[in-house]
Amino acid sequence: MSKLGLRTKLLGMLGSVLLIAVLFGFAVLMQQIKRFDAVQNKLYGLELVQQGNELLRLTQQMRSTDTQKNLLEHQRSLKAAIAATDARLAQHDQLTVRSGWQELSTQLLAFSDKNASLEQMALSDLNQIETGFAEFSDTVIEKSGLFFNAEANIVLLAKLGAQNLTQSLSYFAKHLALHQALLKSENQTPLTAMQLNLLRDQLQTAKRAGDHLYAAMLRTGEPILPAQVSAQQASQQLLEHLQIDANPKIVLEKAQQAWVSTAQLQTETQVRLSQLLQQDKQALHRTIYALVALLVLMILVSLYMSFGFYVNLIRAVQNLEHAAEVVASGDLTTTTHAEGSDEIAKTAMAIDKANFNLSALVANVRTNASMVLELGKELSEDIHNMAIRTEQQAHSLVDTASNMGTLSETVKNNAANAKSVDNLASNVRMIAESSNETMRAAVNTMQEIHTSSIKVHEIVSMIDKIAFQTDILALNAAVEAAHAGEQGRGFAVVANEVRGLAQRTADSARQIRHLIDDSVNRVEVGVKQIHEVNTTLSEIVSGIRSLATDINAISTASTEQSHSLIQISQAIHELDEITKSNSAMVDNAKSASSELGVRAEKLTAVVAAFKLRQGTADEAHALVRKAMSLYKNQGMNLLDYITKDTQKMFADRDMYVFAFDRRGQYRAFAGNAAKLEVNLFNVPGLDGRKLVADAFALPEKGGWVDYAIENPVLNRVEVKTSYIERISEDIVIGCGVYKSV
Repeated sequence: MSKLGLRTKLLGMLGSVLLIAVLFGFAVLMQQIKRFDAVQNKLYGLELVQQGNELLRLTQQMRSTDTQKNLLEHQRSLKAAIAATDARLAQHDQLTVRSGWQELSTQLLAFSDKNASLEQMALSDLNQIETGFAEFSDTVIEKSGLFFNAEANIVLLAKLGAQNLTQSLSYFAKHLALHQALLKSENQTPLTAMQLNLLRDQLQTAKRAGDHLYAAMLRTGEPILPAQVSAQQASQQLLEHLQIDANPKIVLEKAQQAWVSTAQLQTETQVRLSQLLQQDKQALHRTIYALVALLVLMILVSLYMSFGFYVNLIRAVQNLEHAAEVVASGDLTTTTHAEGSDEIAKTAMAIDKANFNLSALVANVRTNASMVLELGKELSEDIHNMAIRTEQQAHSLVDTASNMGTLSETVKNNAANAKSVDNLASNVRMIAESSNETMRAAVNTMQEIHTSSIKVHEIVSMIDKIAFQTDILALNAAVEAAHAGEQGRGFAVVANEVRGLAQRTADSARQIRHLIDDSVNRVEVGVKQIHEVNTTLSEIVSGIRSLATDINAISTASTEQSHSLIQISQAIHELDEITKSNSAMVDNAKSASSELGVRAEKLTAVVAAFKLRQGTADEAHALVRKAMSLYKNQGMNLLDYITKDTQKMFADRDMYVFAFDRRGQYRAFAGNAAKLEVNLFNVPGLDGRKLVADAFALPEKGGWVDYAIENPVLNRVEVKTSYIERISEDIVIGCGVYKSV
C-alpha cells in the first residue's frame, strides 16, 4: 500500500465503500422484494381459496336446494365459476396448482352434470368433493404460505376463513341435506340418526375450535367482525335444537340460518384478511421504493462526499506539502490554512502553530545570539581591560609584599617596646594602688578627728549652758540677799563671787568654743580636701589601671598584629601567585570570548537565513540605529516622520519604532498616530513607571530594557525586550521584540 499513490488509495477506498453499500442495499432490497413476492403469493392463494370456497358453497347449495329450479340455477353458477377458475389458472398459475385443480374441476363438472334431478346427488359425492376442495385448499395454503406470517392476526384469520369456517359450512350443508331427506321420507333410519349424531359432534368440535380462534384474535387486537356474533348465535341455536331432537323443519331452518351467517362471516373474514395482506403489500411496496430511493441517494451522497473528501484532501495535502517545502526552504512567514474544521484543517492549524512557534523559537535564538554576540564583544573588551588591570595588580602586589615585610619588622619592634611599657605601667599601677590605700586610711583618721571635734563642741556648749544657768542663779541669789538686808549680806558676797566665777567660766567656754569651732572648721576643710585628694588619687589609680590595661592591650594587639602581618605577607605572596594564575586564566578567557564571538557570529548568520514572522533583537537594534542616523539630519522632526512612516521604514512585522517622554506619553509610534494618545502609565498589564524609569536610567550609548506587555497576536502578557537610546533629556527612542512564545 505504501507504494500506491494517494489518489489510487482514495479511489480504492471509495470503490470498496460503494461496493459494500451497494451489496448491503441490494441484499436488503432483495429481502424486501422476497417479502413482497410472498405477500403477493398469499394474496393469490387467498383469491384461489376464496374461489374454492365459493365453488364449495355453490356445491353445497346444489345439494341442499329444495326445488328443481334452484338446482338448475346453482348448476349454471357452478359451471360459470369453474370456467372462471380454469381461465384464471390458465392465464396465471404462479403457485403451480393447476394440476390439482383440474382433478377437482373434473369432479365438480361430473357432480353438476350427473342429472338435473335432486335424487341423483348422493351425500357421498358431496363428501368426496369436499375432500377434494380440502386437498386443493391445503395445497394452495402450503404453496402460498398463507399460514406463515409474522403477524398472528393474519394467521388466525387465514385458519378461521380457510379451515374452520369451511368445515362449519360443510357440516351445516350436510345437516341441510339430511334434514331435507328426513322431511321427504318422514322416517329416521338408524344410519341417519348415526350420521346426525356424528355431524352434531363434529359441529360442536368445529364451534369450540372457532371460539378458540376468536379468543386468540381478540388477544392480538383484531376487531370483532360484524357477522361474527350472528354466526356464533346461529351455530349455538342449531346445536341447542340438535340436542333436544327438534322438528326437522325447525332444524332445517336453523341450519339454513347458520349456513348463511357462517358463509357471510367467511366472506368478511377473507375480505379482512385480504385487506391486511393488501396493507402489507402496500407497506412493502413503499418500503421497496424507499429502499431504492435510499440506495440511490446513498450512492449519490457517497459519491458527492467522496468527491468532496477527495478534492478537499488532495488540496489540503498539496497545501501541507507546499507549506512543508516553504518551511524547508527557511521561510517561516507563510500561513498554512485549510478550509473546514475537520482533522485536516486541525492538522493545518497545528502545522501553522508549529511554524509560528518555530519562527518564534528561531527569533528567540536569533535575538539571544545577537545579544550573545554583543555581550561577547563587551566581554572581550572587559576581559582585555581586566588583563591589563590584573598585570597592574600583580606589580602592586609585589610592591605591597615588599612594604609589608618592612611594616612587619616595624610592628615587631613596636610590640617589644609596648611590652616594656606594659611592665612599667604595671609597676606604676601597683604604687598608685598602695598610695590609694594610705590615703584612704588618712581620710578615715581625719574623719574620726572631725567626729571628736564635734563631741568637744557639744561638751563646751553644755558648759556654756551650765555657766549661763549659774549666772542666773547668782543673780537671783543677789536679789534675794538684797531683800534680806544685813542678814543676807554674806550670802550676797558669795552670790557675787559665784556670779563672777560663772561669768569667767562662760568667757572661758566661749573662747574654747571659738577655738573648737575654728578647729572644727579647719578639720572640715581638711576632710573635704582629703576627700578631694582621695577622689583625685582614685581617679589617678583608675586612669593608671586603664592605662595599664590599654598598654597591655596595645602590647597584645601589637603582638597579634605582628603575627597577622606575617600571615598577610604570606597571603600577599599567595595572592601574587593567584594573580599570576588569574592573568593566565584571563588570557584563556580572552581567547574563549573571542571564540564565543566568532561562534555567535556564525550562529547569527545561520539563523539569519530564516524568514521569520517575528522580529529579532538585531533587527530592532538596526531600526533604532536607522532612526538615530536620521535624527542627526532631522532633529526633533524625526518624531513626526516616524509616526507618519509613509515609506514603512520603522515598522516590520511585530516590530515598530516608538518614542516616549519621562511622563510616559508616547511622542512617536511607527505608522500609528492613535498611539500618541496613549500613556504608558495607563496601559493594562504594563508597569509603565518602571519601564520609563529603566529607560531613562540607561547610559547614553543605549541598552536593553525588559518588561511585560500584552501580545496582541496571542492575547496574553509576554516578556518583551526593547533597545532604547536617549535623544534628549526628556525623550527616548526604541524598538522591541518578544523574548519568548
